[in-house]
Amino acid sequence: MKRVLLTLVTLALLLLVVVDRLSHVMVSSFATTTAPVAPPPLPTHAAAGARADAVLDSAAGATPTVDRLARLAVRRRLAAEAAATYIDSLIVSTDSVVRRWPDRGGALRVAIIEGGPRDYSPRMAGYVRAALDRWEEVGAGVRFEVVADTTSADITIRWIDRFAFDRAGQTDLTWDQLGRVRRASIALATRTSAGLPLSDGALGAVAVHELGHALGLPHSPVATDVMYPATRTATLSDRDRRTALLLYQLAPGPIRDH
Repeated sequence: MKRVLLTLVTLALLLLVVVDRLSHVMVSSFATTTAPVAPPPLPTHAAAGARADAVLDSAAGATPTVDRLARLAVRRRLAAEAAATYIDSLIVSTDSVVRRWPDRGGALRVAIIEGGPRDYSPRMAGYVRAALDRWEEVGAGVRFEVVADTTSADITIRWIDRFAFDRAGQTDLTWDQLGRVRRASIALATRTSAGLPLSDGALGAVAVHELGHALGLPHSPVATDVMYPATRTATLSDRDRRTALLLYQLAPGPIRDH
């Protein structure tokens, strides 16, 4: 009798343990699927933060009607501007996210790190300054300030001898999940991957091209644009200007309803 009682008690305890474990699993799964998404760090600039809040609301729960209408308006405008810009390339490459620097009160701080490769010349920094002027003159609301401190810079630019593969420049962007660019790092080569010195025209064109990427612009499929992958000019085309203007008229963030 004692053995039967002990067996029943043991089975009851095991059943309680199983029920307890199952209840924990159900609570954990429920919390994972319904808990609000932790908000990303907001910028210190109030204008960009205010627009990000609306996107965060939709990420944390149901998309508000106003937010859905705003995204619809953006999609319609992108469709209307498709023939005159190449902004659609950005939307495709970022999975329907408008990616750019957030609106801010001051200029983007640019650190130009001179020197490095044996072919470096101070005139190369001049090409970068000229490229900054070209993009600033577009009138998209983006201004630049050249600074000496790389730690506080938004954009850093340096030169290397050459890349191991066929390119003359590279831009690495850091952005948050709402599409707000936080930092850009540009590397410019003084020689081709085959070791041939780049001409002054090529150096200037690459500087303008990579700064376009630093602003958030994608590649263009049209060869006469600065943002064409194998860039051939340092002069901004009408499409380059229209694309930059349109990008900075749109709020950063996703444009697709989830």
